[in-house]
Order: sequence, then structure tokens, then C-alpha cells
Amino acid sequence: MADKVMFITGASSGIGLATVKYFVEKGWKVAATMRNPNAVPELLNIQRVKTYALDVTNRATVISVVQSVIHDFKKIDVVINNAGYGAIGPFEGANEEQLFAQMNTNFFGTTRIIAAFLPHFKSNGGGTFINLSSIAGRMAMPLYSIYHASKYAVEGFTESLSYELRSFNIRVRLVEPGPIKTEFNGRSRVDLVPSDFSNYKDFVEKIDGFYGAAFKRAEDVSVVVKTIYRAAICKSYKLRFPAGIQAKALLLFNKVLPSRWLRWLVRKTMRI
Repeated sequence: MADKVMFITGASSGIGLATVKYFVEKGWKVAATMRNPNAVPELLNIQRVKTYALDVTNRATVISVVQSVIHDFKKIDVVINNAGYGAIGPFEGANEEQLFAQMNTNFFGTTRIIAAFLPHFKSNGGGTFINLSSIAGRMAMPLYSIYHASKYAVEGFTESLSYELRSFNIRVRLVEPGPIKTEFNGRSRVDLVPSDFSNYKDFVEKIDGFYGAAFKRAEDVSVVVKTIYRAAICKSYKLRFPAGIQAKALLLFNKVLPSRWLRWLVRKTMRI
């Protein structure tokens, strides 16, 4: 049986890096992409991994790298769209450039990768796309407005795409983590600061305190990695894969509680 091959974006740290290592442990070959492969020397020494410099916001680079990956590995079985970051803060603090950058990475980056790989999957008679979403693509919290917009877009796009690609034996998945111990709330975070920040100061401090505490209680990255692997090997056309106990619990609350009650609960919990 030929080795399975996985392609992933955003492999330099966090979920992406852990996913590369886990798939290698499971016997897969991996095409690991990131903006600067030299920044992750440990991947350069793993025999079953080949690294590529890739910026998902650059269409020409995406096309070129995907062609190189297909040339090098001949057949790709699973494509994981993991690259992303969170712009967090009052919407008034976001300029046009920041708005576009958030959507360009989290949403358009995903669509570029899928568009580049579609002909390959169709010619092979199938394949699997796994898009890293979040519970932030199913329910909204304060200060995440433009991040939510990007993840809601990924959710809607992926669900619709699942209908289109089923007849080609192409599976499309959404992996939806909750709070996870990664750099999402650290160096992967971009803060949005309005010019009249003093008017938001108390509001932002309360919410930041809540989020800081939540991320201290976050689950280990392994729960996401194992969920991604289950999505990769699943033979059915299941669409959504919540990752972790907290994600499943929050999505259950979102499902069973009336939206008015849920918003009340969020305000009450965060004291806003």
C-alpha cells in the first residue's frame, strides 16, 4: 500500500506543527508549508517531511507551491487548511487593511488552496479537504467581530462546497476547536485599538481578563490534532468535527439555549 500524503498550511507552530508530527508518527508523508521554513529547523530533519515556503495570501505563490508539491509527491490524499490568526478588539479599531488581512488569510487563503488542489483531487478520483474552523465560526463572543466574520465565512463556504464535491468523491471537513493551549491568544494575536480607546477601556479589560483565564484552562493541542487525524481517515461524508470537551459543551449550549438567553449568559459571565 502506497504511503498516504498530507499537505498542510501554517505548519510552523501550534496546531500545525503538532499535526505534522502526529501524521508522521502514523506513517504518513507530509508536505508542510509555512512562510519561513528556516524558522522551524526541527522539521527540516524529519525524513518523511518536506517543507515549502508559502504565503496563503499570495495567489501566484499558492499555485506555484501546489504544483511543486504535486510534482514531488505525485499524489496528495489530504489537504489541511490551518493557516490563520485572530484580530481581536473593538471593531472601531480595525482599519480597511486589517479587515482585509484577516479575511485574506483565514478565508481567502483557504479558498486559494482548495482551488489549486481541486483539479488534482478530481483527476485522482477523490481526496479530503480539512478546513480548520473554530467554535468562533458557530457562535459569537465580544471583541472577535472580524475574526468571527472570517470563521463564519469558512463554515458557510465549506458546508456549501460539501454538496458540490460529493459526486467527485471529495470529502470536505470542518474541524472546530474551542480554547486550546497555543499562541492564538499570544503572538498569533493582533490587537485592534480604536483612537478613542479610553471609551472602551473598562469593557476591554473585563473581557481580556475573562479570555486570559479561559485560555489558562484551555485544552491541550493534542485534542485538535487527534480530531484532525480522525477527520482525515474517516470514510463517511461527515462534515463537522468539534475538537475537545469545551468545544462540544459550548456548541451544545449554542444549540439548545435560545440566542437571547445565550447572549445574556455571556454578558453576565463577563460582567459587561
